Amino acid sequence: MKNVKLLLTLIMCSMFQSCSSDEVNLNPQEGESLGQVLFQDEFETFDSNVWTKEEHEAGWVNQELQIYDAAHVSTGIDEGRSVLILTAERKGDKIYSGRVNTQGKKSFKYGKIEASIKLPKTANGLWPAFWMMGDNDMPWPQCGEIDIMEMGEAHGIASGSSETYLNTAIHFGTDYQLGHRQEYHADNVAFNLQDGKYHVYMLEWTENSLIISVDGVKFHTFDISKISGRYEYFHHNFYILFNLAVGGNFPNITDIDAITALKDGEKVNMYICLLYTSPSPRDCS
Repeated sequence: MKNVKLLLTLIMCSMFQSCSSDEVNLNPQEGESLGQVLFQDEFETFDSNVWTKEEHEAGWVNQELQIYDAAHVSTGIDEGRSVLILTAERKGDKIYSGRVNTQGKKSFKYGKIEASIKLPKTANGLWPAFWMMGDNDMPWPQCGEIDIMEMGEAHGIASGSSETYLNTAIHFGTDYQLGHRQEYHADNVAFNLQDGKYHVYMLEWTENSLIISVDGVKFHTFDISKISGRYEYFHHNFYILFNLAVGGNFPNITDIDAITALKDGEKVNMYICLLYTSPSPRDCS
């Protein structure tokens, strides 16, 4: 069984404002300077003061097939480092997996947010994600959503490029039924992101933009400036989520027998070494 590496560090790229113990607010100005660590979690133990293990039944959202439970989130040692492990497992006609978040415990506003992630092969059915939601007690999509990395989408499966086909998106709007708006970007990157190696996914969040990069190469920029029509949704604190979903609307697979990535009795893991760095990514392998 492979392990998940998760080292959480927040480093500012400019002067920061003072904030409460559960909020990290950075100056929105663009540019880099101090590179000061604001938050770090090396997962020697699972810190329930920062993270929550989510529990949800199958079909809870997006027609996903997995049951999220606490048993499929754990900590351990990999290559001499303490790690966080998210495990997806099939047992007969049921699939279990892990999902964690920092909602109400640790939230962030502006700065560079990086995750160095080793992904399992998504094949047909796995849906790993690194994303953020507004920690502001507003309903979705008013709270705002930033999808930094998602893989396993149906177009990548259909084209045979699921190991290079990367998705990023933002969601916002006044209400779920009629007011949901989104900007979505997907494309093939130049290298395999499911090659058993760590790849760095980074959000650089300023007052005017959300810039998504992979291994130091800019992938997409979302406009969140005052003239963008979405400013109000992306200028408050957001919390972090990691999950390893199975099936659902995103891969367009709702039949458990069509999940080729996870046979009965099998387990797969998502490995994460999370960093917030400036001015350049750090290797946590």
